[in-house]
Amino acid sequence: MFTARCEYAILERLHHPNIVQLFEYTEDDDKIVAYMEYCNDPGHLEVQIYERKKEIKDESLLRSVAKQILTSIAFIHQMGVIHADLKLPNLLSHRSGSETDFTVKLCDFGIAMMAQPKQFNGEKKGTMKVRSGTSGYIAPEVKGQDIVVGPEIDMWAFGVILYELCVAYKPTQVKEYRYRDGPIPFRERDWKKLTNKGADVQDLIVKCL
Repeated sequence: MFTARCEYAILERLHHPNIVQLFEYTEDDDKIVAYMEYCNDPGHLEVQIYERKKEIKDESLLRSVAKQILTSIAFIHQMGVIHADLKLPNLLSHRSGSETDFTVKLCDFGIAMMAQPKQFNGEKKGTMKVRSGTSGYIAPEVKGQDIVVGPEIDMWAFGVILYELCVAYKPTQVKEYRYRDGPIPFRERDWKKLTNKGADVQDLIVKCL
């Protein structure tokens, strides 16, 4: 219950159109009940990538989704929050029209932390007691215990997410590739469809990873 209280204490600070809103929560000796914003198509992106195994082919939609994710990340970092578990399943969606007309909503702040600038000489850092997050999205430097982390671990995870949105798989799903084993793999047959901005997207991914 302590973890839930910490999560809700963070969410109470975050009011943004690209973050699932916490309205209030109550608790008794057995449970905590949270009243949160309703998303009418929560698994849209997850289903698209994981179940249908289809990337986002519409470049304008890809830009919109990426921008919404980045906007939510920029906001939480501005508020001194490190999410620490950014991944596709934690990006819900609320549809307001057609299949391509939806708002991305960042959720699940269960292992999020507040940055402690005073403790780290003005840097926005926090301490992760043990390695936490979701396999495939955890930055390589997150290992061991009492790990000092900052907003960069969220940007790493965003890089993985953007890669997935483009090709429907993670970089480590390319045969024999592991992070730090060489350049991020961009198989031409999977990336050639991004005719206009493919190089720009790849450059952004490389900067994140």
